[in-house]
Amino acid sequence: MAKYTETIDLYSDDGKLLKGGVTLDRISPLVNPATSKIIDLTKRTINVNLGGIQDALKTGKLGKGKIKGRELDLPIMENKDAIVARIKEMIQVEEGDDTEILEFNGGKLQLVQVPAKRLMNAATYDAAITSVASATTYAIVDQFNIDAFNASTVKAACWGGYPHTQDLQGALVTSILNIPQNNEGLG
Repeated sequence: MAKYTETIDLYSDDGKLLKGGVTLDRISPLVNPATSKIIDLTKRTINVNLGGIQDALKTGKLGKGKIKGRELDLPIMENKDAIVARIKEMIQVEEGDDTEILEFNGGKLQLVQVPAKRLMNAATYDAAITSVASATTYAIVDQFNIDAFNASTVKAACWGGYPHTQDLQGALVTSILNIPQNNEGLG
């Protein structure tokens, strides 16, 4: 790896100097395990807004707009634990791997950390969002025994306008990263 003469100062979140005069090569993810971990978690972490999915289904506000007649009044939050357990079961590669689901905002928001093995064996990091969006869709469909006619409504709440929009516009399962390829689509 190239050695750099340029230096930077590293500060804590509250503005205190942690270390001064750090050469740029020392913060590279190729040599710095903390930087590598941040990148790994960023690629693997997906937001699932279960409260938002429940509200969107109830009002028919799906993807880019509102679809009258496609409303589904499902008690998603009342069944949150079963849905989250099913999501974890589907995205987990093997028992005891680094799959983790963190809960926020009274359980309305789930932060899903996809197993590292999924991304290590994928061409791009979109394997994280596709696996979580698919698992969330199927978990809801399965939990409430949704028929084939209404399953697409659940899909639209989770995936937004995809595949009509490459960026999953209106999706309630989201990543902090943009999709890696805007010309080819996901997967």
